Amino acid sequence: MKFRFTGCGLALALLLSSAPGGGLPAFVPPATEAFAEEDMIDKIERKLAKQTSELDELVNRLIEEKKAELDRQTVELNKELDKNFLNKKDDDFGTILRDVVAGEFDQAETSILEKARNGDMYAQNDLGLMYDTGDGMPQDDAEAVRWYTAAAEQGFSIAQTNLAWMYEKGRGVEQDYKKAAEWYTRAADQGYSRAQNNLGVMYEHGRGVEQDLAKAAALYKKSAEQGNLNAQTNLAWMYENGRGVKQDDKKAVEWYTKAANAGDSRAQTNLGWMYENGRGVRKSDKKAVEWYRKGAENGNPYAQTNLGWMYESGKGVELDEAKAAEWYRMAAEQGHARAQTNLAWLYQNGIGVPQDDREAADWYGLAAALGDARAQTNLGWMYDKGRGVEQSDSEAVRWYRSAAEQGYATGQANLGWMYMNGRGVKKDIKEALKWLNLAAEQNNANAVYNIGWLYENGDGVKKDVKKAVEWYRRGAELGDESSQEALKRLGEN
Repeated sequence: MKFRFTGCGLALALLLSSAPGGGLPAFVPPATEAFAEEDMIDKIERKLAKQTSELDELVNRLIEEKKAELDRQTVELNKELDKNFLNKKDDDFGTILRDVVAGEFDQAETSILEKARNGDMYAQNDLGLMYDTGDGMPQDDAEAVRWYTAAAEQGFSIAQTNLAWMYEKGRGVEQDYKKAAEWYTRAADQGYSRAQNNLGVMYEHGRGVEQDLAKAAALYKKSAEQGNLNAQTNLAWMYENGRGVKQDDKKAVEWYTKAANAGDSRAQTNLGWMYENGRGVRKSDKKAVEWYRKGAENGNPYAQTNLGWMYESGKGVELDEAKAAEWYRMAAEQGHARAQTNLAWLYQNGIGVPQDDREAADWYGLAAALGDARAQTNLGWMYDKGRGVEQSDSEAVRWYRSAAEQGYATGQANLGWMYMNGRGVKKDIKEALKWLNLAAEQNNANAVYNIGWLYENGDGVKKDVKKAVEWYRRGAELGDESSQEALKRLGEN
């Protein structure tokens, strides 16, 4: 969709399009005809003066009417742009405005360049977009910034939003959150919904402005009420988590539903989660699956992962581990760490896919490199046991430590065990107890048992059977079989 007009000839265009019959009211110039009688000339002059006055009134009225109509069309245009805009590469769920599809310019480059050079802000923004995307012009971020700036400085909110995005991402200019926030503010103050949403993101995360969750929520609301899907989802998330607004699951569901029904995959995913957990709605695994599926089919990796879990666990759908693997794979191939870990687990255990330790280790490796603590722990275990990789105690310790330092209990317990036994590190009971206690605080049964074993055997600590029994009892309460056997051995069952 394109919306263009130039200042030159605007009043004439308004009149020609608005006067009855499509033309101006007729009047006769004084020199058109000659009359013998002077009184007739006086009458004509008076009549002409009256017609001129009436014409002036008509012109002024038509201009005001057309100005109001143009203002209305501009508001409708902004709404239409928001409705049709789809950005597949959102960062923190802010979006860059792409005014029109640059492919429309294939036969208009010369005209647009000429208009841009002559100061037409719409053409300047279009030219910036062409350089930005490389569609119709060689891709050049610096040139994109140049033309966005020219249009932005004339007050064009679309260009202001585009320029802010370039500053936010450091494209064509040095990254500058403060300048990004300033340009977003200019556009947001004009009521532009995408700028309001993006400025909300800046306030939510304290980028270029002092963090202000209440202001972020207020900006999201202004944008959401204009139909901006990202803003609706962002506002819902604020209500869900009580950030900048009073926590309210029902309002969260209300805004998620609006965006989800309009096709926003993030809202669809989050709405599915609300149904799965009974937050703001009656708990329903079936409804959760419905929304996860919509988000998954829209390519959202979180939805794909969650849908995979529903199939793996048989929640809301018939249990189907092969389908679980399919959905995990779709998300894993998009770089989603949790999906990679889940898929690796299926390969490790031959669930829904052929058992394959090498494949499992490869997927664990990808997720571990992305910082997934469960993947790091499991990859450490693969190295510990030599499953799918060459056995290496040092590599096992490396990955256990990565998970442990993130507070992951199993990683802490396993790292403690390595220190207990001098595997991959020098034996150090003090260090072992440090990690085992951290894991035990999270009720990790293996860590609880190992602390009991150290006290029972006096390994690196003063032997204390009473303390050992206390730890074993705690382990038994957590369902640990080794702790239960230890109690029997000590006659404490």
